[in-house]
Amino acid sequence: MIGPVWRGWGLFLLLAVAMLLLQLAGEPARALLRFEREAVLAGEFWRLLTAHLVHLGWAHCLLNLAGLLLCRLLCPELFRDRRWLPALLVLMAGTGILLLVAAPQVADYVGFSGVLYGLFLLGLWPQLRRGDRIALLALGILAGRALWQLLAGASVEEEGMI
Repeated sequence: MIGPVWRGWGLFLLLAVAMLLLQLAGEPARALLRFEREAVLAGEFWRLLTAHLVHLGWAHCLLNLAGLLLCRLLCPELFRDRRWLPALLVLMAGTGILLLVAAPQVADYVGFSGVLYGLFLLGLWPQLRRGDRIALLALGILAGRALWQLLAGASVEEEGMI
């Protein structure tokens, strides 16, 4: 039996290991799994999900894993909930579908950031409703970062690192 401290870490660790192994697999894995608009439109629908598990490089992968760990630490209830896997799959598919429908200029995409924003929102929102000020601060930072990226794009330093 898993103790209460470790409860909710299984799926998190499985996801982290999958991302690390796919990064280790390199370009062949990225080419097979990334979101490619033309490939999705030709019937390769798995790319709507798998694009979020592959990354541009090690820095990109490790940044997303650090964000996932931060989300796990700030939102432990989300990761203990049985709905975590279905929520993760819906966020992955939803992000992929939004890229396909609402961002026709995006020809290809990799990374977990879009899904990570959704996980933070799902995990922090219930805490905010209970009056948690840390959740309010975290959601404020999250919204500010998302808005900044939408309006200004990634910084030169961030693009260089990734």
